[in-house]
Amino acid sequence: MFIKKCIKIDKSTKKKYFFYQLVESVRTEKGPRQKFLLNIGSKLDLNKKEKKSLSNRIDEILSGINRLFPCDEKIENLANIFAKELLKKKAEIFQTKESEYCEIDLSSIENENPKSIGVETISYQAIKDLCLDKKLKELGLSKRLVEIAIGSIIGKLAIAKSELAIYEWLKNESGLDEIMNTNFSKLSLRKIYEITDILLSKKDKIEKHLEQKEKELFDLEDQIVLYDLTNTYFEGRPINKKAKRGKSKENRSDAPLVTLALVLNKDGFIKKSRIYEGNISEPKTLKQVIEDIKFFDKKPILIMDKGIATKDNLEWLRENAYPYIVASRKKDECEGEYEIIKKSKNNTVSAYTVKNLDTNEIELHCHSTSREKKEQAIKTTFQKRFEESLEKLVTLKKRKTLKKAIEQLGRIKQKYSRIGSLYEVTLISDETKKYLKKVKWEFKEKKAIEKFQGKYVLRANLVDFSEKELWETYTMLTGVEESFRSLKSELGLRPIYHQKESRIDAHLFLTVLAYHVLHTIRYKLKFNDINYSWETIRKNMRTQIRVTTLMRTKTNKIIRVRKSTNPEPFHKMIYRSLNLSSKPIKPTKSFV
Repeated sequence: MFIKKCIKIDKSTKKKYFFYQLVESVRTEKGPRQKFLLNIGSKLDLNKKEKKSLSNRIDEILSGINRLFPCDEKIENLANIFAKELLKKKAEIFQTKESEYCEIDLSSIENENPKSIGVETISYQAIKDLCLDKKLKELGLSKRLVEIAIGSIIGKLAIAKSELAIYEWLKNESGLDEIMNTNFSKLSLRKIYEITDILLSKKDKIEKHLEQKEKELFDLEDQIVLYDLTNTYFEGRPINKKAKRGKSKENRSDAPLVTLALVLNKDGFIKKSRIYEGNISEPKTLKQVIEDIKFFDKKPILIMDKGIATKDNLEWLRENAYPYIVASRKKDECEGEYEIIKKSKNNTVSAYTVKNLDTNEIELHCHSTSREKKEQAIKTTFQKRFEESLEKLVTLKKRKTLKKAIEQLGRIKQKYSRIGSLYEVTLISDETKKYLKKVKWEFKEKKAIEKFQGKYVLRANLVDFSEKELWETYTMLTGVEESFRSLKSELGLRPIYHQKESRIDAHLFLTVLAYHVLHTIRYKLKFNDINYSWETIRKNMRTQIRVTTLMRTKTNKIIRVRKSTNPEPFHKMIYRSLNLSSKPIKPTKSFV
């Protein structure tokens, strides 16, 4: 076996091209001949001695020989890549039900090349259900670019990390290329970044396709849509216009932010996404995002949190005939007779309505026992932390100036803003009027009871809705919160390591695409009463792998059998619910 340099001449341009082939010498009736084995390509930066070492190492791997002393790392990596390609060419599919006997040396049995296939299988099927592969082809992507795009999206689902980590996962850990009948062993990192840029450039068309396909698959309706924003922070120093310091949802005031706005339907599927600066005024984004969506039928009910429900936004919604339910910014200062609208083991929700004649709205005044318990727990925790911080102002060994103490008190109140306004704090100086001597405080318990009593107010222009209908419709907004949690924790939306604006937008859109696939899988599973988080599904499904078993026969031949491991009960449950085979790839065997 050796590496041969070949020359090809372009007939039209007469230009010479060089490439390499792996060949072996064989005896024939007409004498020794060279048998072609594998195309290696044109980029082989090796000298004559290294090429010989590479061909020898490929032969050793195929023969199942383990070296006593390892060869050069570069040679070893290339040899493994080419040996796997050669074995794939030689491999043939066989039926496991047919009996086939052979004498083997039991001590020679070894396993190699383990690759995960569980997450990949269910994710790839969801992409095909959404016809995303066909849509990308329609948008002008080549077969190879479509494969890399699918690999990048599934990588987000499988490991929820950066594009660099996805690249390494595709090359070294995943059996996705076997499922897709392609090869990611020669994939370059540049191609991963290129494909995210291409996907971003076709964002609107892809999102429109996914929205329509999800409607068809699950017979969805746009009677209700939910709108909210989140932000994520950067590690490092981004060089772009969107990276701004603002109010972080993760309390990362030390890092620049970028904002992601989402419109979802009531079933949690994303209709539209948009990326903004980190310090964007949330209320100003509503009109732009909603106008991007063309509602041809009846306009849906729009649900928003109080941060977006400004006076101007509500006026705009009324002028454009949008029905809405929003959280009100006003406090619950009315007194009415509460009626129970929901009762469960852990929570009782009571409410009453008030007609607002000025705006022709219904105001729903609500009280939740679970919310009251949660707020009381927050109050207790924040009280303790706030008072501990006040005590530290004077417990330090070094004396503190009064000016410095006032500055630190301001920072403490800012940090614990929810509880700080309920304290009357007095800083007492020493005789010199320069240094802090003592800190006194008084907690306004009466105001705290009013603030943390589990009450809130909803506003709606749906005058025909009952109290229960209004409350149940508004609580769908929790679906947006679940989506943001999924994007951030389960799909690796945060943090962002990129610097350029286009790269940042591409990273966020890749995560949004992964969410479309994830939610398609979870929505299908819910039909079978399977409500596991994606993290649980991912953790369990990655334990099914595909592995090659080597064994030496009595005649000194090497047999390689590549098979998927038998599915565990969890795997079977997921596959059965998604109407998939629990052994997704057929076994193969090869002789050397």
